Amino acid sequence: MKNAARRSAILLSLLLLPLSGWTQLNVYFLNVGQGDATYIELPNGSNVLIDGGPSSLPVREFLMAKGVRKIDHVVLTHPHSDHYRGLKKVFQYFQVGNFYDSRLENLNAVGDNNLRELAAAQAARVHFPETGEHMNWDRNVSVKVLNTCSEEIKTRDSSTINNCSIVLRFYYNGTGLLTTGDIEASQENAITRVFKSGLESQILKVAHHGSGSSSSQKFLERVRPVHAIVSYGVGNNYGHPHAEALLRLQAAGATVYGTQDGNLMMTIPPPGSHKGIDVAPLPFAITPVSAEELASEPVSMPESQALEQLLNSPLR
Repeated sequence: MKNAARRSAILLSLLLLPLSGWTQLNVYFLNVGQGDATYIELPNGSNVLIDGGPSSLPVREFLMAKGVRKIDHVVLTHPHSDHYRGLKKVFQYFQVGNFYDSRLENLNAVGDNNLRELAAAQAARVHFPETGEHMNWDRNVSVKVLNTCSEEIKTRDSSTINNCSIVLRFYYNGTGLLTTGDIEASQENAITRVFKSGLESQILKVAHHGSGSSSSQKFLERVRPVHAIVSYGVGNNYGHPHAEALLRLQAAGATVYGTQDGNLMMTIPPPGSHKGIDVAPLPFAITPVSAEELASEPVSMPESQALEQLLNSPLR
């Protein structure tokens, strides 16, 4: 009887042993102006960069300040310049292990193919993920592809390009992180029909910089975000974030944060920790992007003064 109890104790200790080596998952939402860039440190020590913003300087400064020399996984969600321009210097200054891309060519741009040439020149392994595919980036973190365009498409249509965005859901220690690129409501609804409850994520990287054509009610009801991060630049020509999107996010129960005031870090604790998600500004700043470096896309009408007041109030 004593031997059986002893064996049980030893087995339990062995089962618990790997947990002691687990660490937190860190997510950094970077202030790159009117664009997107998200940097993730996985518990196993590997790292992920999703998009690079509209200029090379902010992301490069951030990575160098952190002492980063290698990026294991670089993801281009879709070929719009406010997402790909900053990645060019990443391939020039840092060693990149893997590059994840869609098979979409933006006929209004040449920079997307320049970026792809840089990836090839560095001999980064190029991947075209499929919807439903699991990324083998960390055995303790589920990373699932919820959207992409894996078929070859050549287009000038901005909505088509947005809706081809690579959407990823990270899941670690009971917490989901959803990164959405620039998908619009039609694609959000398509994803909702396929993945249903598999969308639930406490941390939501809000689609399309808080555009009113994204963050649909049905989608948010499935995601159930607690923390929602909007990446945008002050005084941008598109009126982002739009008041209607912010109201839908608040109605869904999310606290909304904006990158316009600085970089934001969120931490998902390891198993066994009694802490929840930590939210904090980063301890150092990066150089803001000038107006000349902002991506050139069709300009929308500016919001009214009343809407501007509403936009400013809910963002932290």
